[in-house]
Amino acid sequence: MASKGAKIGFGYHLAAYLAINAVLIWINIDTSPEYFWAKWPLVGWAVALLFHGYSVFSSSITAHKGFYYHLVAYLIINALLIFINFDLYPQYLWFKFPLIAWTIMIIFHAWRVFSYKIKTAS
Repeated sequence: MASKGAKIGFGYHLAAYLAINAVLIWINIDTSPEYFWAKWPLVGWAVALLFHGYSVFSSSITAHKGFYYHLVAYLIINALLIFINFDLYPQYLWFKFPLIAWTIMIIFHAWRVFSYKIKTAS
């Protein structure tokens, strides 16, 4: 069963997903209602959220494996976002914003997972 901290972390991830995507949808409708570009981060992040939920609530997933699931989702989705950005709207490099934010989150996730391993090994 998932630890209390893992469930809280998933709750934070879910809250961030809902809040940030609501803002992105609002920005999309306000700035370019003719094209619904907010679907890309909405769907991409939903995939990451599913990975996160699976890693938290599946009894066969350790914290170590959960981090690697997040890392794979990070790499695949950010590569897709970069491709979409250059393909559809190369004049403005918006992919850097989710890339920077997600990089910060993946670094903290790695620190949490691997620093815990070090503490328990000592």
